[in-house]
Amino acid sequence: MKTWAVSSSPKILSRQKSCFPDALLGKKSSVSSLSGDIRRLETKNAKLIRINCAGEIYITTEQSLSHYPQTLLGNPLKRAKYFNEREGTYYFDRNQEIFSSILYFYQSPGTFRPPEYFDAVVIDEELEFFEIDLVKMTEDYDEEKRRAAKPVVLTGKEKVHRTITDPGYNRVSFVWAAIDMICILITITTMVVESITEYKEYFVDPFETPLKMGIYSLDVFINTFFTIDLLIKFATWPQKKLFFKKILNILDILAVLPFYVELVVLATTTGAAPTQFMALKVCRIVRVVRVLKIVRHSRQLTEVMEVVASAKEEFVMLIGIVSLVVLLVGSIMYFIETLSSSQDQFQSILHGCWWGVVTITTVGYGDLSPKSGLGRLFGSLVVLFGIVVLAFPMTIIISKFQDAFTIKKLKGNKEMTQKLREIAERSVCLRTKRSSTISTNGKLPKLHEEIR
Repeated sequence: MKTWAVSSSPKILSRQKSCFPDALLGKKSSVSSLSGDIRRLETKNAKLIRINCAGEIYITTEQSLSHYPQTLLGNPLKRAKYFNEREGTYYFDRNQEIFSSILYFYQSPGTFRPPEYFDAVVIDEELEFFEIDLVKMTEDYDEEKRRAAKPVVLTGKEKVHRTITDPGYNRVSFVWAAIDMICILITITTMVVESITEYKEYFVDPFETPLKMGIYSLDVFINTFFTIDLLIKFATWPQKKLFFKKILNILDILAVLPFYVELVVLATTTGAAPTQFMALKVCRIVRVVRVLKIVRHSRQLTEVMEVVASAKEEFVMLIGIVSLVVLLVGSIMYFIETLSSSQDQFQSILHGCWWGVVTITTVGYGDLSPKSGLGRLFGSLVVLFGIVVLAFPMTIIISKFQDAFTIKKLKGNKEMTQKLREIAERSVCLRTKRSSTISTNGKLPKLHEEIR
């Protein structure tokens, strides 16, 4: 039977000479000498506990386990039924490699690094067996910390800002966010219905019938709500200069801007001027931005927008590479087809560039296609080459997304680890106040004399 000491990395079990004498490190020795070494080390340091996990011996201190007394290993009463008096060990027939990570969680304390090559379901089963609920432990700690913390006094301006921007702040903020979401859905629905030929007449001349008047009044109410929401956010924003640097704030501005541009155009022009119709068409196109307002109510979409904003250099590189390649292959295809007698589609280099975009992106509309043999051969090479052209910059962009989400995940793990360490420190403080370690209160025999 081997005896191991857990190293700083939970995935590697190493024999640490600095931690235990040779008898504890798997070297051949008698049971009596092993027990003697443990007793001598136990009297010098903290009380040691031997744990047998499916044939592997792990040695730790009771002080490390007592960091989390609500768990199976941290509570002497809970782990008592697994104690083997003849061997002087606690025996668990569980996964050895995951157990090393669990033991390191107590020793760190608070850092849990599971083996990467294990399925998450297996790791969850092991954590459930040892009664380690990382999420619940951190949530309970947050709740206790919130109750113990002194209430933060917010100014009236800060309260209004949180009411507008944080749906979970109070009931008013929840109702405000719900109204905002309903207005977004209504405006998206009306925009889609307005594009249908059979219903376009209901959105022209709003004062003609009561139904048209009702539709127009609903549009006025929605735009008024969006305007009030935008003005309150700007008035209560902590730093006005940073307000216009937020993508979501820019989207809010673009969402209400078309409505007021339409009012100005209709009020300043008379008759059916062509410029008037052009301005109204542009305004209706910009109204599509309202669809993006829904991003504010989705944490996942917000994270994607932030990653896209951080990867602007990579997107510029992608556009630049594709533009150069499109111009190159479009020009070549134009001259190839011009030299052939069958040329009747590629009337200019711009037509060739359009064909290059469709071909490189592997869309293949089929509206333009080479007719000559040389043109078809070149087109086949462009298809193969286009995949390579898109692959290189897309790999960099995908890597950027992965790095961003990995950093966010690591930040979440770091926050959880910090909370778990604070829980362990609080447990140590409680033990110090009681002036004694966790005991069985006399209900069970002396189970902590593991080595006999």
